[in-house]
Amino acid sequence: MLTRALVTSVLVVFAGGVHADSLGEAAAREKARRAKIGGTSRTFTDDDLQETSNKRAKEGIPSSSAGAPSPAASPRPDSSPGTAAGSNADPPNDSESEQAAKRTRGAEYKVRLAEANAALQSAEEELQVAEKRWEMVDKHTPGLLEGDRVVAEVARKKVERLRQARNEIEDAARREGIPPGYLR
Repeated sequence: MLTRALVTSVLVVFAGGVHADSLGEAAAREKARRAKIGGTSRTFTDDDLQETSNKRAKEGIPSSSAGAPSPAASPRPDSSPGTAAGSNADPPNDSESEQAAKRTRGAEYKVRLAEANAALQSAEEELQVAEKRWEMVDKHTPGLLEGDRVVAEVARKKVERLRQARNEIEDAARREGIPPGYLR
């Protein structure tokens, strides 16, 4: 009891010296830090990214190429003289080609997903058979057939591995922006 009281009093004494910065102090420090850095930064919007993607598509450059020039290095198409601001040459065709590309990738993922689902279904059936056999053997002759237990464990691990593979395929399609309907 004495130790608990001593520890509590020590904590109370030292806790008074520790305090968090107020929001105003933190904001003032951040403002001073930004003033030291100086300069302005460029803000990119979805429109900038879409324009760059359209430009690369017209030039035949894939959007994910590492050696492509940054959007800040190239002039914006709607700011060049002689063109009306905001006019694009073929926005409907670009979106149609993007949709066609997504459908194609979706079809590829659909095939991979179907293969993964078929393998998973087969593995789950094997697991059910192995578990039933193990339960029957274990119930009637406990500890006699260790091999059946091992087979059931291997089947369980296979099912888990195949479920993980299926989930990875679905996640990869989701990261590429392929709608779930394209996988069905």
